[in-house]
Amino acid sequence: MTRFEAELTREFMALRRGRGLHRPNVHTVIGPAIARWADVPPDCSNADVRRLVNAAVAQIPDMDLPEEERRVVLVALALDRELRSATLSTRTELLGTEFRWSERTTRRRIDDAFAKLAQVIVKRVDPSDPERGWAVRRLRVLVRLDREAPEVIEERTIVATRDDLSQIVARFSVPRRPDSADLDREVHADVQHGARIVAEDRQGANHFRYLLELPRPLARNESHTYSIVFQVRDGQPISDHYVFNPLVSCAMFEARVRFDAGRRPLVVWRTDRASPRTLPHHGVPDGPLLTLDRAAEVVARFDGLEQGFSYGICWRSA
Repeated sequence: MTRFEAELTREFMALRRGRGLHRPNVHTVIGPAIARWADVPPDCSNADVRRLVNAAVAQIPDMDLPEEERRVVLVALALDRELRSATLSTRTELLGTEFRWSERTTRRRIDDAFAKLAQVIVKRVDPSDPERGWAVRRLRVLVRLDREAPEVIEERTIVATRDDLSQIVARFSVPRRPDSADLDREVHADVQHGARIVAEDRQGANHFRYLLELPRPLARNESHTYSIVFQVRDGQPISDHYVFNPLVSCAMFEARVRFDAGRRPLVVWRTDRASPRTLPHHGVPDGPLLTLDRAAEVVARFDGLEQGFSYGICWRSA
């Protein structure tokens, strides 16, 4: 057993006691091993801790964690909403009744399920993976549509969820408009401060991935701010929206769009927790309308974002 596996096993044993993940101070109980696996930042709320751990379990394939063991883990951690007030002994009794196990067998099955979970996590977590090991504390974005080439300026404050974090990944996509050809998009990225681009990779016609080297390795719970600019330089139309699809935990996202004062949109609205399948929106508002100010700008703020959903600003052009 590796040290990481032993730490995970010990932390899971402590976490499932009492009311499990529904204890009032769960954000103070999460250990460094579980935080590293589920990318739980230090300033997470109790609800966010539950959501991140639940999401991390859900990402494990069924072949690695079969249905029965997954059920045992979720009940033992009290991730089922109906069990938020149940003690560990009550949850253990529930599992015994559900699977027709004796009390002794049920306790053994719980221990076995978490031992299996720890083994699976160790195999799946790459300590050097730049996609993991960090969360976004704050993301502020300015979309410039008042220039010859559309420009997106992102300022991110990240927080490390493991030690020795030296590289992270930035992604950018340019969805094509329904009325435009499916051409390869041309995007130029440049870091303004706080990092350097050491590698970039085109993934398909309109998706881009950038590997960023941080100025120095970050320790767990240490934060860092950097800024990066993306320019769409191919002269082709862009979709009438800017949305953020969080791939890691994100506490706060603020989007500001600056339109050309001579080409104001007909309508602008906020899209919140939308399914990516609903985009493009075809000009039909699906959220609260936003009013342009005298600088031809709109702004929207989002807190406690959930992975798998889209957040941002949409508009219908004249």
